[in-house]
Amino acid sequence: MNELAAEFDIPFSSRYGAAVYIMEYMTEDINGELIIASGAVAVPQPVLGALSMVSYQHGTRVRRLDVPSGGAIEQILIGLLFSADGYLSVMPDLLGFGSSPGLHPYLIADVSASAIIDQLLAVVQWSMTQSWDTSRKVYLAGYSSGGYTAMAAQRTLEADYSDEFSVVASAPMAGPYDLSGTMFDFMSRAEAHPQPYFLPYILLSYNEAYDLFDEPSDFLRSPYDMTLPPLFDGTHSGADINHAMPSIPTQIIRQDVLQAIEEDSSHPYRQRLRENDLTDWLPNSPTRLYHCAADELVPIENSEVASKNFGSIATLVDPSPQSGHLDCALIAIASARAWFNSIATADE
Repeated sequence: MNELAAEFDIPFSSRYGAAVYIMEYMTEDINGELIIASGAVAVPQPVLGALSMVSYQHGTRVRRLDVPSGGAIEQILIGLLFSADGYLSVMPDLLGFGSSPGLHPYLIADVSASAIIDQLLAVVQWSMTQSWDTSRKVYLAGYSSGGYTAMAAQRTLEADYSDEFSVVASAPMAGPYDLSGTMFDFMSRAEAHPQPYFLPYILLSYNEAYDLFDEPSDFLRSPYDMTLPPLFDGTHSGADINHAMPSIPTQIIRQDVLQAIEEDSSHPYRQRLRENDLTDWLPNSPTRLYHCAADELVPIENSEVASKNFGSIATLVDPSPQSGHLDCALIAIASARAWFNSIATADE
């Protein structure tokens, strides 16, 4: 584990080794139908007593196997960072990845929360058959879109699962929580974007989930109505999709549709974005929103809006103001890990 951390230039010392398991479990898809899902679990070695769980959510992925169960090294490493401190590290693939078929429901809160929580429930049941147990204390973390899904899981856990789990602390990092405000304005600009594939990802995902349009040609310009949807089949990377797009993401949208969306605040697409905002609820558990001010992919205003609405139980932490989205990730994760450990140590 130490060698792996060194390869990724991560300062690291471990209290425990870890065994990594791949698991499958059942959850519900966007239509409420049962579907198979998968993920990974890292168990500290040796196992001591009832383990608290850290549920870590990965960021934006497109390829089906670029997830924990597929052996994505950087994601497994993050899980190992937590298990090395004695946590049972739970890493869901989310729907549309690993063993789960179909298009990932990108930035759709409730179905993402269900996939995360159903893995936690499955881990509890599985642990009962193993040499360890779970304390049912849960720490939540995630980066980028994983920050968004971690927050979605926190909201649902606190509202509906307080008898099953105790959320000790939550560390959503650099997430697009303000979809209908900050992110809509940001992605609507007629400017080049470093990752233009984010826009068709959410458009295609929302169209599949909410039937906004009958066909891709109803909202995408030619030739993108024909060329882009096949690239979201789980075998292509974000770089592949970026290569097939203009650098200004809005140029893939039909002009009449783009005008209607921008001018009509009640357009169905904007309504669905509002439904999936994560800024209009109140956390019950200590929450730190980690976000670097120089983030060029997911503006820090997302966390500023959320933090302002959440009140005193939530704190906005900028661990490295000069760092962009990718450089901020390891710094934020290390900061969250230290915070979790400080809480766990105080509870001992």
